[in-house]
Amino acid sequence: MNSDRRCPKCGEETLQTWDELSDEEREAVKRLPASADYPAAERQGMHQWCTRCWFESTSGFEVTV
Repeated sequence: MNSDRRCPKCGEETLQTWDELSDEEREAVKRLPASADYPAAERQGMHQWCTRCWFESTSGFEVTV
């Protein structure tokens, strides 16, 4: 496991890119609070998510839920 992709909120899971998420996880990500703040294309291309606590890592700063 790559430690720089470890969730800073829960520390347990590896942050996943859009392409690494399952279809169900993608649906959950679409409903997170950050979906209102960022365009879908930016989130899919630059953000990463923890599927344990739904922490969202963005480019340059972090959004917690």
